[in-house]
Amino acid sequence: MFDQFPEPARSQLAAAFDEGRTRPEWCFAEGQARLAYWAPFPGSEPVIVWQFDPGPDPVVAAGLLRRSLGAMGLTKIIHDISLKPGLIPVVDRTVEHEALTRAGFAMEVERLLLEWVAGTDLPSDPGRLTYHPARRMDRAEVLDLLIRISEGSLDYDTQVEVATAGAEREARWMYDDLMNRKAKPDWFVIGRLGDSPVGLVAPDDHSIAYIGVVPEHRGHGYVNDLLARGTRTLAKAGVERIVAATDVANAPTANAFLRGGYSEVGRLFRYYWRQS
Repeated sequence: MFDQFPEPARSQLAAAFDEGRTRPEWCFAEGQARLAYWAPFPGSEPVIVWQFDPGPDPVVAAGLLRRSLGAMGLTKIIHDISLKPGLIPVVDRTVEHEALTRAGFAMEVERLLLEWVAGTDLPSDPGRLTYHPARRMDRAEVLDLLIRISEGSLDYDTQVEVATAGAEREARWMYDDLMNRKAKPDWFVIGRLGDSPVGLVAPDDHSIAYIGVVPEHRGHGYVNDLLARGTRTLAKAGVERIVAATDVANAPTANAFLRGGYSEVGRLFRYYWRQS
């Protein structure tokens, strides 16, 4: 069903189809250009242009993007270009960058790609917080915490979604995303200081998928506690390479990862398309 794609994309698409994250009708080809759309969990709408191979001609690739967006009936979508440190899309992925901009995408945020590898010192846990598995908590309680974390967030995606869709809808989507991650039931936890929720950390099978602190507890270093919990959880489970990403502009979170033994391994350039 994905025969128009070469390996390894074909196998990746087949695996994503089995997980309910893509469909054959979300795949498009024109000339040598190929692309597919991807959803983070079964039943959700596509959120990203995935497996995008623009081929040699940015004009053809831009046309494919525009045609696929129309066929999918989407109102917004993102596309990520990941590069090693020091490289930029306009120079190092010229055809892909030109195709995206011709199709109406704009590069709006740059993210740090981070990695912790086994053998690196684990971040220390100060022991200030107690942790409670989010999956054992009432859904409304977790949603309320996600809404509070979104207030004043330095994360660009969160800012965009709150401004356009509202904090409640963003929280519901984030809840569904985090609950559908590949993770053991007790990995996604809420950190508390006494009876007061401080924040949360949600590891999945290979990454720190989400981390956040509520506004009233920011500025006291609790992101370090939460990151230590998430990293130690995955390391104890035998994960040898833990990945994470955060906006370059989100200095508090970026610095927490660097203090916690993570190193920068690349940059992610996120392009946005919205229906005009």
